[in-house]
Amino acid sequence: MTSRSDLSSKVPVDGNVPAKAFVLEVHTDDPGAYLADIAGPGNVQDTDDAYLSRVFTPSAGEFWVDRLQPRFWVFHTTWASAAAAAWLRDRVESRRDTDWMWLPSAHLRYVAPEALSRRVSTKFDGKRLVGSDDAARDLKVQLSGSHAERLLDKITDLPDYRSAVSFSNIEVDLDDRDLGPLRESVRRWGAFAAHGEQFIHHAQFVQTVISRYANLVESIEALSLRFDPLKFATLQGNDWGGASFAGMPIGIRFSRPIPDLPAFCDELFSSRAPFRLWGQPAVTDDEALVEAVDLHVGQRVGIELGRDWMRVYLHAGSCGNTVARLISNLQTRFDGALTLTHPDLQAAAGLQPGNALAR
Repeated sequence: MTSRSDLSSKVPVDGNVPAKAFVLEVHTDDPGAYLADIAGPGNVQDTDDAYLSRVFTPSAGEFWVDRLQPRFWVFHTTWASAAAAAWLRDRVESRRDTDWMWLPSAHLRYVAPEALSRRVSTKFDGKRLVGSDDAARDLKVQLSGSHAERLLDKITDLPDYRSAVSFSNIEVDLDDRDLGPLRESVRRWGAFAAHGEQFIHHAQFVQTVISRYANLVESIEALSLRFDPLKFATLQGNDWGGASFAGMPIGIRFSRPIPDLPAFCDELFSSRAPFRLWGQPAVTDDEALVEAVDLHVGQRVGIELGRDWMRVYLHAGSCGNTVARLISNLQTRFDGALTLTHPDLQAAAGLQPGNALAR
């Protein structure tokens, strides 16, 4: 049987085609049964590693599924990117317990601060959310070359256009004294393509990006609204308990005003991908309030909107990926320069060179 050490030959990074990896966020108490349900009867093969499985699909080919991180599964393959992504997209969008890893723009911009970037792209599409008179409604830029990210940085420095800059893809060259060179391409929905000398270099890079993203998701969940039980005090043999309210709304500040609040809400809560939120908002002249349903996990999430702000009320036990997905897609459809009002969340979502190497 195959072991984890065999992945370097099953998914070579030094072959004629790049090695690909797709990261899914998964909620399940029975990983084996869940993977079999995703892949279909008879399409999952066990290996010597309890956290590694082989999946074969007629339309997308072979995947090697790494479940070492229980919440974030990595689907490795050398088959065509388009077919593999289409097969996975069907599984994500047809289920409520699976989602992509929605990287914020800064997680791409600073994906490897010490590496040399070779290609960047932004695909900002504001047709449905940005006003028709805005100076930057759509922006599509792709540049290949040394330090390619500097072009988007220059556009970000222009006040009229910074809201339309959101990194969608970046390709970087990494070099490790022990593992050799690696060229890695990363897309904002958690898709990787690598070419280099050693598979372990690619696998470590993917896990580093996952760890940063997991830190963001966990930081979001730490602010969920809940009642934390107080420590019990014993008096004459009786337990006296209680609870304290904890958590807070997750604040988002926009750098541009929402031009048409009812239309904005219609798009945001339409239940369509990529936001995957459904609700019937109560809209006034300057504010909107909705108790929405996140179609990813089928849980309620409260949202308030003003002309240049948003508050998200995540309930206890809800999934932080809901908010991460919202942030990433607002960056590519409405405001690439949005900020989070909580300093810890802003630090986790807006990576800078100093903290990008952490976790």
